[in-house]
Amino acid sequence: MTIGEWVNEATALLAESGADAARLEATLLAAHVFRSTRTWVLTHPDEEIPVLAANGLLTRRLAHEPLAYILGTREFFGRPFSVGPGVLIPRQETELLVEIAYELRPASCLDLGCGSGCVAISIALEVPSCRVTACDISPRAVDRTLLNATALGASVEVLLGDLFEPVAGRRFDLIVSNPPYIALGESLSAEVRDFEPAEALFAGEDGLSFYRRIATNSSAHLADDGRVAVEVGHTQAAAVSELFAAEGFKTELRKDLAGIDRAVIAKLLRP
Repeated sequence: MTIGEWVNEATALLAESGADAARLEATLLAAHVFRSTRTWVLTHPDEEIPVLAANGLLTRRLAHEPLAYILGTREFFGRPFSVGPGVLIPRQETELLVEIAYELRPASCLDLGCGSGCVAISIALEVPSCRVTACDISPRAVDRTLLNATALGASVEVLLGDLFEPVAGRRFDLIVSNPPYIALGESLSAEVRDFEPAEALFAGEDGLSFYRRIATNSSAHLADDGRVAVEVGHTQAAAVSELFAAEGFKTELRKDLAGIDRAVIAKLLRP
């Protein structure tokens, strides 16, 4: 079977399973078989494809395993990040946290719940003068962040621990976080629910438990004129702003490319 024939058949099956970009996914799977690029696949449709290997990848995708886990990478802020089971897959909307850091140009930054390291590493590379520290409670996330930092040539301090625990007594100009924010019982797609780590998704009955902890504890870790920037779910901006306001912060909202309030920026109103 040729590459072109296989891509056509895979496209039909993926479309039937509900994939939004079936042909793109089929082409990327074929490229992964050859350890090559999508462009190479598109320009070599008459090459023979190892059908067993290709069908093995296709079977995994038809079972709703995330494409990023199958390919082993996901692009974030224009760079390839290694991803795998046990680590949250980077999303485009999270790039907003990097954009905020670029605007603020902090001298030091703490990323709480770093996952793959996409935010911390991107900030370190986009703002080279910034000293970046990344924390996560998951050993797999810490290992993945270290792997990505090395691969991308980023200088990031990576620590294992629960939220602020590893940085006791330290202060930062900027604290960023994309914490778990899904409420227990909320409906999710099969590829998220069945494959991505629950500890990186769920945050109590209302989805706000991590925001409460961050809002309560941030002031002890902020330098003078420091700020906190957190990603929020599409209906959570007002509630998260109220949590920070109750702790003495002034907040502002930032929209993502879809026009949704996606980040809350909080500045402590010191006496």
